[in-house]
Amino acid sequence: MLFPNLCICCDGYISHQENQVCDLCMYTLPKYEENEFKDNSLARKFWGRVRLENVAAQYKLTGSSAVKSIIHQIKYRGNTDLGIAMGEVLGATLMKSTLFTDVNLLVPVPLHPKKERLRGYNQCDLLLTGLGAVMNLPIAKNKLIRKKHNSTQTKKNRYERYINSKEVFCITDIEALQNKHVLIVDDVITTGATIEACASVLLDVDGLKLSVATLATGI
Repeated sequence: MLFPNLCICCDGYISHQENQVCDLCMYTLPKYEENEFKDNSLARKFWGRVRLENVAAQYKLTGSSAVKSIIHQIKYRGNTDLGIAMGEVLGATLMKSTLFTDVNLLVPVPLHPKKERLRGYNQCDLLLTGLGAVMNLPIAKNKLIRKKHNSTQTKKNRYERYINSKEVFCITDIEALQNKHVLIVDDVITTGATIEACASVLLDVDGLKLSVATLATGI
């Protein structure tokens, strides 16, 4: 009675079979419907910036208070179970696509160590826990690390973004990434600047192919 089991999106009561989001909200969440297309709108955002194999998203963020509530719970409210569950949802979506069948390694977008210690976790690690279980793929944590907090990338030209990425991110184990098709996962993609910075470093690895997936996109 004091702590009723409520949906985090609509505050309606949910059954024990439902996992924090009621079935109705799960059904009506605005899905990103372009994942089967190699040149989808999210992929086109990176054209001329970095070379990506495929790009996919689970939900559309713009205009959806429900998706924003899910992201907020995972990112700021310590809802680790929800993060893993949403990773499973994203993984199930990618499993239906023919574009991700040869992915063989998962990499999370890293947080700065101080920020991760303050938050207690990296939300992308939670997503990859669920996604990796569904896709049966290994997770390469701490192979890509963030050395410092970066200044915004959005107003930099391409060369300035490239230089900035080298200062912000670095690879700790090049051999573990060589000749892999890596899927890098973020919780939200809006401008794409963070993914671009990560990609600029990862694509220096010999033989590495890079794809991207996100739980939500502002496209």
